[in-house]
Amino acid sequence: MLRTGEEYLASLRDGRVVYYAGERVADVTTHAELGLPARETAQQYGKGADEDAATLAERTVLLPDGERVHRWTVPPRTPEDLVAFVEMEANMVGDEHGALSAGLCSLQILARKIDAKYGGDYTSRIDTYADWFARADIHGAFAMTDVKGDRSKGPSGQVDPDLFLRVVERRPDGIVIRGAKTSVTSGALCNELLILPTHAMKDTEGDWAIACAVPANAPGVVMVSNYIGKTWGEKFKFDRPLTHSWHHHDSTVFFNDVFVPTERVFMDGQTEYTREFLGYFTTLHRTRILKMEPRDTKQLIGVAELMLRYNGLENVGALKGKITEMVQTAVLLDTLRYTALNRVQYVEGICVPDAAACNLAGLTVSSTREGYLTTLCELAGGPVLTAPSGLDMENPEIAGLIEKYYVGKPGVGAKERLALIKLVYDLAASDAAGFNRALGVTGAGSPGARRVAVARGFDIEACVQGVLADLAGAE
Repeated sequence: MLRTGEEYLASLRDGRVVYYAGERVADVTTHAELGLPARETAQQYGKGADEDAATLAERTVLLPDGERVHRWTVPPRTPEDLVAFVEMEANMVGDEHGALSAGLCSLQILARKIDAKYGGDYTSRIDTYADWFARADIHGAFAMTDVKGDRSKGPSGQVDPDLFLRVVERRPDGIVIRGAKTSVTSGALCNELLILPTHAMKDTEGDWAIACAVPANAPGVVMVSNYIGKTWGEKFKFDRPLTHSWHHHDSTVFFNDVFVPTERVFMDGQTEYTREFLGYFTTLHRTRILKMEPRDTKQLIGVAELMLRYNGLENVGALKGKITEMVQTAVLLDTLRYTALNRVQYVEGICVPDAAACNLAGLTVSSTREGYLTTLCELAGGPVLTAPSGLDMENPEIAGLIEKYYVGKPGVGAKERLALIKLVYDLAASDAAGFNRALGVTGAGSPGARRVAVARGFDIEACVQGVLADLAGAE
């Protein structure tokens, strides 16, 4: 049954162990900083009987038995489902659900493959869990990234074997896990933690090849949130047009000998399937790129072109050339989006987008975005860091000076020019911009991981044989 926002918030008052800025948090929903993203995410859950019918239809789907559930809990079965999911994800307020959904879908695929080879009941476990997750309207977070320790070595090569989350005991009714997962987005604000393997495991690393679900308030679970800091607030909307009320929350989650019942264990020791799992997971997770990155690149183009016009530089060939490069990237991203959502494959009944196109989209962004942001700062000039605040323009004692000296070309007033400069600051130079820059490198897999994913399906040997055939024909 669909929950309301208030019901979601109430579900977080469950005795969970959360620390923030060195102190234990009694209630995440009323905490000065964590309460902000909690209340924002609560907006996803609607208003119950007062919900607008069109809004409800957009974010939910009907199950075959007529029960309505949130779209992010239903696996995509068709290209149309994929498109609807991508559109929903890109426009969602609060937490995104793509990663958690990607984890559930990937486990449903792998469960069928594992059971076909070994027998067992992984399929019924994950299907039952996913059905409960959808019908109970659960808010989840995926816990995948291990702390790793010595990154030149895998789990079995660490001095401390707990540096990758592992099974430390197997019982007739379940398992006991120990370890830590980092970069758990909104971990302190979820109901369930979905634990996933962080990379492909060796045959000898079965204790680390584990996937399972754990309640956020389970005994032995301790969450330490990163420091969010206070938001600027509506008062600074002119100076921080994108991020005046922005906040992002990640947690490191420690699992101190946490018991997991058998029915909540979805992989345990099947090391040969960890690489395949990661392939499905990363491809499905990266679908957010398909909508957000073409849109964001077009925003940068608009800002750059407008800045040229405001500054009277719209006819400078070298600067127009930089915008042309940005346009090429936007067109490429649109093309990759189309390819990813149309060249799909069906695996165990789930519609999976084209992996190469998804990963190429991510690589395109990571290789170009930094340069485009640098271009915006160049076009804005020194005022991107030193321009007066919008609050200064409200002070009659100095407003006239600002309005006189911060104009653009004739016809462009100081307020409109400064508004654009502040937008450039928020995109390229603010604290939030720095966070998003790092997120673009680490989120949904590093550029290195994406390059590996692109190359994995490419037949290099066919290229070699083609050259050998050409050489043989030339003799």
